[in-house]
Amino acid sequence: MVMLPRARTVGVAVIATLVLLSGASIAFAAIDASTAQDNETGNQTATVTFENQTSNGSAVVVNNTTLPEGGFAVIHAAAPVDENATDNMTADENETVTNVSEEYEPGAVLGNSSYLPSGDHENVTVELNDSLEESQVLIAMAHQDTNDNRTYEFPEADGPYTSDGEPVIDDALITLEDGMNETMADEMMDNETMDDEMRDDEMMDNESEP
Repeated sequence: MVMLPRARTVGVAVIATLVLLSGASIAFAAIDASTAQDNETGNQTATVTFENQTSNGSAVVVNNTTLPEGGFAVIHAAAPVDENATDNMTADENETVTNVSEEYEPGAVLGNSSYLPSGDHENVTVELNDSLEESQVLIAMAHQDTNDNRTYEFPEADGPYTSDGEPVIDDALITLEDGMNETMADEMMDNETMDDEMRDDEMMDNESEP
């Protein structure tokens, strides 16, 4: 009869221990779930989708980009992979260019978006530094904001997102809107004509001087 209270004490201790262990298991499970979620976010892959489109030559649209840690959608010229490759492709009325990344690699930066926060972004307009003079293939690239100042500063900072060691890119044929090629050609001819006239006037002035 004396042992019953003692047995009851032991039983209570065992139950308390099980409760504590159950709580610890729940806590560890919660931590593991949180860690898995963080790893999934950290391992999210950057993507960029750049489709064939028409443009007035001053801007292009990146259809979609995913930037896990924020950054920029950047437009590069399409440079030949080797010296034997042809210059940038030009558009033909019935021509559809696909898979040109195998023939071209990113060249000079032609323009960049404003800072884009982490996540998915659709229909990102990128103003070009200089207007296009002809239809051509361009490359869109997902760039990071490596110094977290929300200002694009490549190549000093803000390198591209990579996948398997290669920049995350997509390419597209940019076709200038009807009449844009002719308009630019006319403007160039007008400028050349004005330069010629100015040179002629200068020559006449010099000849007229005593």
